Amino acid sequence: MTYRTPRRRFLSLTSGLAVAAAASAPRAAAAAQHGGTWLIRDVRVFDGRRTRGRGSVLVAGGRIAAFNGGPAPRSARVYDGGGRTLLPGLIDCHVHTFDGSLADSVRFGVTTELEMFGDPAALPDARRRRRSTGPSERADLWSAGAGVTVPGGHPLQPGHDFPRVTEGTDIERFVADRVAEGSDFIKVILEDGGPPPRPSLPTLTGEQVRRVIAAAHRHRRRAVVHAEKLRLALAAVRAGADGLAHAFWDVHATAEDIAEFRRAGAFVIPTLSVVDWGHGAERLLADDRVEPWLSATQRYLLQQEPPDRPGRPDFLGIGSANVGRLHTAGVPILAGTDAPIRANVGGASMLIEVEHLVRAGLSPAAALAAATAEPARRFGLADRGRIAPGLRADLLLVDGDPTTDITDLRAIAAIWKNGHLIDRTPAD
Repeated sequence: MTYRTPRRRFLSLTSGLAVAAAASAPRAAAAAQHGGTWLIRDVRVFDGRRTRGRGSVLVAGGRIAAFNGGPAPRSARVYDGGGRTLLPGLIDCHVHTFDGSLADSVRFGVTTELEMFGDPAALPDARRRRRSTGPSERADLWSAGAGVTVPGGHPLQPGHDFPRVTEGTDIERFVADRVAEGSDFIKVILEDGGPPPRPSLPTLTGEQVRRVIAAAHRHRRRAVVHAEKLRLALAAVRAGADGLAHAFWDVHATAEDIAEFRRAGAFVIPTLSVVDWGHGAERLLADDRVEPWLSATQRYLLQQEPPDRPGRPDFLGIGSANVGRLHTAGVPILAGTDAPIRANVGGASMLIEVEHLVRAGLSPAAALAAATAEPARRFGLADRGRIAPGLRADLLLVDGDPTTDITDLRAIAAIWKNGHLIDRTPAD
């Protein structure tokens, strides 16, 4: 089925923040004309960790120049942020990219994405782009490149060839090859099959997992493990994993299990959106604050009904309960969607994922931190994730206050990437 979205002019941002992207101008040129030096005043600021009250933020040269630092230069454009909240651009900690997905993501305030399995050929360009502070209409990308798995193991991708670990593989060399390809971190697949009737799968041995993680650390790379079952997640952190790419939703963790995760210090990226049976997608499609800005590709993906919905209807409840207990125990929680898996899409589905985190027990501020400052800290992204002088001006302006009502995050008024205003008009 083909969907067509009419071309729209950019959303008016009320008095003092009224901007329009000319429909006939190239998108990059439209973004460039709103760069330079500018100030947003009288805006509520969530700095990635906490709300700082109302104030002003000055941007120059693609970076945050000052927060409440006095008057702006006379030449600066001034925006009025009254009634709105300014946040750092969002960081989605679990995606898989494809043509156009990075552009779709940035139009919903996701300015950085961490790819958990992708094409190594794309890594050099991604590294070059994320160093720039010039106009960009794509999210920046960090990637694991090819993940570490075994022949016949997850992911099952007929027609896609990538290196796999066998019994005789030199693990040190295997990891060194991924680093040479440009992998920013190492993704380890520990998956022995889905719940019935999905088949069992071969997977890495415990010793192989331990050796891969140790090799990653020797190469100064983080090791993030795909493990959707509690027993496999425990095996991963016992082997030294830095983080888990999913929550575990097969059984409720015991108090002893939660304590072991806390002692290990590994972070968890719950990806609860992949087990909500498409209900989050339905909410996005029904929301007038979201639906008009979806591209045809996003709309198509959100309407999918995959035949292999993972497991049982209670997986979301079990996973959410585990996430809530992990958070209460002090285990770092990071936001990620696993887009475009199972009716999730880049950008828009992050709006649902942070809502899932709030339902799981995080405060709205903690859920926002899980999508901004916390990922930047855990993945070493030193130039983003917070609103502070010297950091990259990846910024998201929303109507209302998502630190008290997380659904206000859907009411996007403006997005800046590298200090340049993003045209939210979806590509036809």
